[in-house]
Amino acid sequence: MKKRWIVLLATVMLFAFAAGAVAGPAVQDITASLANDIKITLNGDAWTPMDNGTAMAPIIYNGRTYLPVRAVGEAVGLAVGWDEATRTVILGKAAVAPVEEEPAAPVEEEPAAPVEEEPAAPAAELAIAPAAVDFSKGNPADVEIAVTWGDATKVEAVTAVAPAFGLELKGIKEGEHYTVADNAVVIKKELTSLIPIPLASVPSGTKLDVTLKFDTGDKVVTFTVVD
Repeated sequence: MKKRWIVLLATVMLFAFAAGAVAGPAVQDITASLANDIKITLNGDAWTPMDNGTAMAPIIYNGRTYLPVRAVGEAVGLAVGWDEATRTVILGKAAVAPVEEEPAAPVEEEPAAPVEEEPAAPAAELAIAPAAVDFSKGNPADVEIAVTWGDATKVEAVTAVAPAFGLELKGIKEGEHYTVADNAVVIKKELTSLIPIPLASVPSGTKLDVTLKFDTGDKVVTFTVVD
């Protein structure tokens, strides 16, 4: 093998860039050999690296074979570039510096509008209905009084007086003269049996005040005797 000893710049040997493009203070002088007898195949076919139409021979240095990187890269479809500012050989795409994103400004949230709570409905008060009824002496019947209990829980007693006569009915009993249901008190017609005279003899227009005594207060129903 015919060898020719030459002194070359290292970057010229390795990358085959134009003269002067790789000159710099880090370049060192070396002694290498042009190996004209080394054959190269590319995908099974003979191939010779070229530089502007001039054949290039491999270089042997310290027992290793070096090929011109630009010629080899272009032969295999790999882009080869050179960045003079950073003295960098670029194979393929150049590295893209990461873009530092500025932190997003904090979003100031508007304070939530206070939720206005609807006022609670007032608690129901003890009530009865009706508070006045007509009672037929010719056709007596039970009378139902609707009750709104409120805080009350029970009927403790029932009393009755005839104010015009100063008469108070004695012995009114639950079950016999009145009954208590879930939402009503029924004054039974049998209450009239406690009147000291026959009901038919009671003058029309006579009023009888029946008092329902709850555990939280009293409610009065006025009965008016009618024909």
